[in-house]
Order: sequence, then structure tokens, then C-alpha cells
Amino acid sequence: MTKLLRPSTLAAVVALVLIVPASLAFGCVGLMTLTTATSAVEPGGTVVVRGGAFGQDAPIEIRLDSPQGPLLATVPKPESTMTGRFEVPVVIPAGTAKGQHLIVAVQDSHHMNTGSPARATIQVGATAPVIGAVPPPRPATLAADDGPSVGSLALIGLGAAAVALLLAALASMAGGSRKARPEPAKA
Repeated sequence: MTKLLRPSTLAAVVALVLIVPASLAFGCVGLMTLTTATSAVEPGGTVVVRGGAFGQDAPIEIRLDSPQGPLLATVPKPESTMTGRFEVPVVIPAGTAKGQHLIVAVQDSHHMNTGSPARATIQVGATAPVIGAVPPPRPATLAADDGPSVGSLALIGLGAAAVALLLAALASMAGGSRKARPEPAKA
């Protein structure tokens, strides 16, 4: 007795339909990182900024408080296609107000999701923030104008699901075209 789809085949098809689109959608998301060697620096002082997973096709700009904020440093194009790591000393301008600030790394790259801002928080000034004190105003948004939209990622996932279903149908047809073995005659 042959069945159209055995449970193991059905489970494999379902797994492919779910896992492949999720994997492809996750693969399109950039995971740029940005950290600082120390969490605090005095105005006019230097802090080491470390980043990773940036694209290889453009230099990286280190800015203060927003992607359009004052330019603190420019990192040359990363040489490694896999890690895109860098480490650069950055001077915080002497006139920077004391308090928490953002260090933002941006890249004019439009390959996949590279170029999205990465950010790290730094405390400028040795004084710790007073509990209950009103913090200085922070940037309202970090603009990320480029990169794939949710719709694009959904279309990629749907395309991958369609390909997986097509491959499953072809495999099913190839398995069904085999001639059934004759059953032994009953005595």
C-alpha cells in the first residue's frame, strides 16, 4: 500500500517551508556592532571605539549623538569581507556637554543591510548622573533610510517558500513515478 505523502516526507516539507524562509530573512539583517573601551571620558578626552560586521565597500564615519552629528573620525574601508572589524581612537570635542551621549557609526553602503547606524552610549564627564536628575535631551530618532523593508523581506521569504514547495513537488513526483513492485501471490 503506497501513500501519497508519508509522515516523514510531510515533516521534511513542512520543516523546509518554515526554516528556509526564516533563514533567508535572517541572513538579510545586518548585525553591526559598536562598543567603547571605557564607559566614560572627559570633554576633550580620547576614547577607543570598536566596531564589527560593517560592509567592505565604504569608509565608516564615527559621529556624536546622531547619524548627522559632528564627525569625530573616519575609519577606512574594512579589508575583511567577513568581519568588517575596526578599532579607532576618537577625541570627544572639548565643548561637549557633560552627560550621556551616543557614539554613532554610519557607512554610506547600500549592500544588503550594511550602512545602518550602530551606536554605543558614552558618559562624558567624570561625574556620575544624579539619581532623579533630568537627563539632557537625546536625539529623538536615528534615521535609517536605506536597507531592505519589511515588505522586501516578506517577498524573499515567500519566494523561498515557493521554491521549497516546488522542490518538494518535484521530489514527490519523482518518487511516485517509480513502478510499484508486484506483491507476492497469496497461497
